[in-house]
Amino acid sequence: MDIPFREDYPPRNDIVFSIMFGDYTLFASMVKAITGHTLKAKEIISQANVRPDNVEHNYIRFDTFAKDENGTVYSIDMQNTYSEMLIKNRTIYYACRALSGQTVEKGKYDKLNKVVISFIMTSVKNSPPVEIIHLCNQNNEIYSDLLTLYNVYTPSVISENVSSDIRIFSDFFSVRTYDDMKRFCDSYSGTETGKRLITLYRCALGQTDFNNIREREYFNMKITEQDINEAKIEAMAEGRAEGIAKGRAEGIAKGRAEGRAEGIAKGRAEGRAEGRAEGIAKGEAKILKKLQALGNSIKQLSEMFDMTESEVETLLAMDV
Repeated sequence: MDIPFREDYPPRNDIVFSIMFGDYTLFASMVKAITGHTLKAKEIISQANVRPDNVEHNYIRFDTFAKDENGTVYSIDMQNTYSEMLIKNRTIYYACRALSGQTVEKGKYDKLNKVVISFIMTSVKNSPPVEIIHLCNQNNEIYSDLLTLYNVYTPSVISENVSSDIRIFSDFFSVRTYDDMKRFCDSYSGTETGKRLITLYRCALGQTDFNNIREREYFNMKITEQDINEAKIEAMAEGRAEGIAKGRAEGIAKGRAEGRAEGIAKGRAEGRAEGRAEGIAKGEAKILKKLQALGNSIKQLSEMFDMTESEVETLLAMDV
């Protein structure tokens, strides 16, 4: 069997995902695997081929989405790079946008369409592997069924050996090398879902002008967002490591005079805070340097990040 694979466009790539899951059968299969719902829609709207005049496109910003015959909006969105707080806030923001973007005529809020959003998380584990979020009151009773979120943590699905089509999808999104793809083909080419994933991935690699799609507003925005998140996560990790090391050293020294236990605790706390602040500054410097390399002027960068030009120059001068 010819094994389809491109290292720069693996299955979890946002553009590849949007192309493949614009396929009705694959999208409906994923919705069924995650939510248990059977989709009945006229079309799947994908950001890879969305029409500029599409009404839903004006307020929903997900990789792929569809409106069921009963009006329920289903979306599936790929999330590759994120920190826990960033992704939680992002999922809430976009979920609310999918509701608030709907037109309400003459106060008929009872006519709002339900929204069922699925986020595919490929970077971290979580328990349970599929997290379901509802709007509930303090007694854990459903306050409204207008909004339901499904977070699928593919590393957890794989490590906990979850069976069903969710496992096939998770294994597919975990492919990062040619050998990974070969193992996937060997394991799942005999299944209906696996065969369709392989076929559509091959078609996407063979028929797509990736450079043209990358330049579209949606993917430009998402790629920039991921670059910023990567820089922040990397900088925060560096800051925490430096902070913990410094905190331990200061804590031990001070602890000899004031008490070892108290000194280590205080040193760690101060070190983490100082290291985190320094890490964030380094992250901002990395982002600014990356954007400056793309041709942005000092003035443009100061406006983008709401800084003075001297603040931008100071960050650009940092050794990161």
